[in-house]
Amino acid sequence: MAKVMISIPDDVLKKMDRAAKSQCRSRTDVIRDALRAQMGKTQKVTSKWKTALAPLGKLEQHWVGQWDSTDIIRY
Repeated sequence: MAKVMISIPDDVLKKMDRAAKSQCRSRTDVIRDALRAQMGKTQKVTSKWKTALAPLGKLEQHWVGQWDSTDIIRY
């Protein structure tokens, strides 16, 4: 397992230490779980965007080359 050195603002460190103490856990456990939770949220958001944009991709494939935007602007 790799070790990483990071800088954390004092106020955040105090909150983290209180959370760790109240849960009878180490700082490392609290940080590790927070990172996992954040990475999980990021993956979910990315997945939701891909799902939401999929129909637009299909429309784009259908309409590419079907009309010339320059002609429409000139009109």
